[in-house]
Parts: sequence; C-alpha cells; structure tokens
Amino acid sequence: MARAIPVSPDLAVPADGQGQASLRDDRCPANRKSTPEARARKVFMLERARQQTLFRRMESVRTEMAVLENVLRELLSDPAFVALLRRQGFVTMPRLLRDRLSGRNS
Repeated sequence: MARAIPVSPDLAVPADGQGQASLRDDRCPANRKSTPEARARKVFMLERARQQTLFRRMESVRTEMAVLENVLRELLSDPAFVALLRRQGFVTMPRLLRDRLSGRNS
C-alpha cells in the first residue's frame, strides 16, 4: 500500500491549467527574464567579492611591510651593516622610508 506524499501549497497547480505557465516561470530560471533587482543583486555580489579580495590583498601587503620594516630596523641598528652600506655608496635614505622606520609615518 503506497502512502500519499503531501504536496506543499506553493507547489499546487490550479485545476484549470492557467497556473501551469506561472509555475514553470517561477521554478526554472532559464524561462524567465532577469529582473532589475536580480541584476542589481548580481552586480552587488560581484562588487562585494572584488572588494573582499582587494581587502585580503591589502592585509597581506600590510603584513609583509611590517616584516620588512622590522628587518630593516634591525639591520640599520647594526654598525657593521651601516658601514657596509656607506662603503658601497649608500649614504642617504629616502625621506618616506626614514620617517616610516622612525615611527613618524605608520
């Protein structure tokens, strides 16, 4: 004896057959045109994903910059390294780099 499977009210099709087309349009995205709201939602989601990717890349760069700053500070605190730089002709440092290493521009 087979048991009847209950049908939810939103899946019920009217007996007159007029609801058939609307049911098909509601259930199958290929048969309906994209609404302005759906297009706006898709654009929003794509932009959100783009910004999240950009944010992750920015965080990665920020982390790498912090590591490089620490390494450079440590190297510049070594008198032998500074003497080597001077012997090689590196006697000046760009102002932005100097300010960043001194903590004036974080």
